[in-house]
Amino acid sequence: MAIEVVIPMLGITAEKGKILKWLKKEGDFVKKGEPIFELETDKVVTEVESPASGTLKKILVREDIEVPILTVVGIITEKGEELPERYSGITPETPLPNLAIPEFPGTSISSVPSISPAEGFFDVAIIGAGPGGYVAAIRAAQMGARVLLVEKDEIGGTCLNRGCIPTKCFLSDAKIYNKVRNSDIFFNGSEITIDLKKMVSRKNKVVETLKHGVSMLLESQKVTLVKGVGKFLDPKRIEVSLNGEVQVYSAKNAIIATGSLAASLPSIKVDGQKILSSDEVIHLKEIPQNILIVGGGVIGVEFASIFNYLGTKVKILEMLPYIISTEDDEVIRALRFLLEKQGIEILTEAKVLNASHSKKKIELTIDRKGRQERVSGEKVLMAVGRIQHTKDLNLDKIGIQMERGFIKVNSRMETNIDGIYAIGDVIGKMMLAHAASEEGIVAIENLMGKVCEINYERVPNCIYTFPEVASVGLNEAEAKRRGYGIQVGKFPYLKNGKALAIGESEGFVKIIAEKELGQILGVHILGENATDLIGECLLAINLEASVEDLGEVIKGHPTISETVKEAALDWQGLAIHMPKQSKA
Repeated sequence: MAIEVVIPMLGITAEKGKILKWLKKEGDFVKKGEPIFELETDKVVTEVESPASGTLKKILVREDIEVPILTVVGIITEKGEELPERYSGITPETPLPNLAIPEFPGTSISSVPSISPAEGFFDVAIIGAGPGGYVAAIRAAQMGARVLLVEKDEIGGTCLNRGCIPTKCFLSDAKIYNKVRNSDIFFNGSEITIDLKKMVSRKNKVVETLKHGVSMLLESQKVTLVKGVGKFLDPKRIEVSLNGEVQVYSAKNAIIATGSLAASLPSIKVDGQKILSSDEVIHLKEIPQNILIVGGGVIGVEFASIFNYLGTKVKILEMLPYIISTEDDEVIRALRFLLEKQGIEILTEAKVLNASHSKKKIELTIDRKGRQERVSGEKVLMAVGRIQHTKDLNLDKIGIQMERGFIKVNSRMETNIDGIYAIGDVIGKMMLAHAASEEGIVAIENLMGKVCEINYERVPNCIYTFPEVASVGLNEAEAKRRGYGIQVGKFPYLKNGKALAIGESEGFVKIIAEKELGQILGVHILGENATDLIGECLLAINLEASVEDLGEVIKGHPTISETVKEAALDWQGLAIHMPKQSKA
């Protein structure tokens, strides 16, 4: 299939571009990502890379000619492929027809009566307006693209409406409630109660405020937002249906950002009443006396922290030997100790087999090392992860390759179909909102002509328990497995003035660095504000700072961020607020 080489959109204000020099000549073989010509836009010179591998079959615009953005300037074909007829009569000296907007066979104004060809064509169509989709839409608009954003539910997706934001509202309220109830500086503090209806109401206000803010951002960027269910008719056409009405849109590129759904177990059906997913649990009208949480991953331990601080008796059932099993071993052990110290019961290596109902409780049968046991609770929360949401997109019709049920992409978020990208939970890389947002930016910058990739080892993990967990890079076991000679620096919150002052002295900062050069390989934090502290550590890694550089940063006092500096100093054996270690 012939691939068009176009003048890319490299900025918000640029409307035209001039090819200063072709780096390849007609007939040359070019590799995808290889510089193909030098382009001047707004007095800035950029090397534009080839959008595909193949033969540069035809150059349509010669050097030193200024043409509009998105003008087709060359054609790349596969080996042995003939030049499409519509380009054969064009030479660099002849006036160019409007080649930037392709025509699609079978699409006519009569088939989509409310949209003319000019109005119905977009540079990029994005299906899904979650943290991946809406961020991609904004970045595309910033770069000058005409953007269509399709959403069947609510702007912000699961994160804003049923996940990240609602749970952080509840965590904040539960923390205040627990702190007052367990403090001896308040009169009758242990007797206070919490109003769940007002908690939910505050959460709803926060969610609506943020949704309104995102809507305003999209409107300010002139993104076309369409409500409805989107599916592919072919790689360049998307059908959107709502309440029986159907509209067809054409776009040069598309991004699949449809997210994920809460998973369950084959033997247990979520009923929304007693057996809940993370979607329903945020709408509870009463605080349960006890709850069974199936799954000790990120979702499970976060909800365990919320319910425990609200006064619910919590039991976690985890099939694996460890909770939050992807984190550093030392962090896993310490978090489990602290959660159990707070009163949360944790059963690991507990495989849930089935559920039985009674009027007042749910009983689960579990298998623990070959022996069956029964546990019961007023409510059951299924927190066994999430599954990609790709149903009804017609992906098989357009030939999208899948891998383990997820959409297969490369490091530039490209699928196997030219012009179609996928981001977020549907690709199964890191099922995190901030990862989806970054993947959206990577996808847009690539389809707009830049070369951009994502490094997943520089995407932070954040777990909002009491205390928080955050990490980036390699854990100790992985660093050793890869053959690094490592050295570890650690500093406990217990020796930090600010942590003691605010009553949050549990936890530590752990820095893993290469022994000889001090290259930071990973940082792991358990403690108050861990999810905020990890940002400065990630910046240091991105800037290729050494652990010594991190130890030289002057921190305000008293701040919890002093723990990061002290951990870096401890790596060197120079921590100020640690006692001198006797030499063996």
